Amino acid sequence: MRDLLSDRELAQRAAGGDEASWREIYDATCDRLFSFLRYQVGNRDEALDLLQETYLKAFRSLGDYRGEAPLASWLRTIALRKSLDWRRGALQRLRRNVELTEEVGIVEEDRAEVRFDSERAAIHGALATLSASQRAALLLREWEGWSFREIAEALRCKESTARVHHTRARERMRLALGESAAPLEARGLEGQES
Repeated sequence: MRDLLSDRELAQRAAGGDEASWREIYDATCDRLFSFLRYQVGNRDEALDLLQETYLKAFRSLGDYRGEAPLASWLRTIALRKSLDWRRGALQRLRRNVELTEEVGIVEEDRAEVRFDSERAAIHGALATLSASQRAALLLREWEGWSFREIAEALRCKESTARVHHTRARERMRLALGESAAPLEARGLEGQES
């Protein structure tokens, strides 16, 4: 794990035009950022586009990186904001292009009858039921180990709101996963010691 001083020095070298430093940043963060974005938007191609936008924004803003948090966290915050912007834009496009009717509004997939081929598919399906803020709070807390204060800063909300997003996300995941939730909790995926 890198320390904040070496992250700040690496960012300064990259901002100064050192291509090897920029490559080191990219190599160290690319896979996790892509996975994070993939969970956020649910589409591989969109996640790749957002990953590129994240790195472009980061490259242009490296001079603003103060080293108060790990470089990977700073990049993940940029990725989170890009994904939230993407979701808002997608929702606006959907509202403009699709007239919701009562019939469309009541169609629901019967989750009790769906059988997934693997736990991974079940988790992806359950994550898809969450709002963007809930999904971000859950992934950042459980997967990345962020504090609620850090999550609140990334989501630009109060710490209590970040806790509510996390709690609601966990509950919706339990409901969506049904029988699968107990084995997942036992392995510590809920962020608690098993």
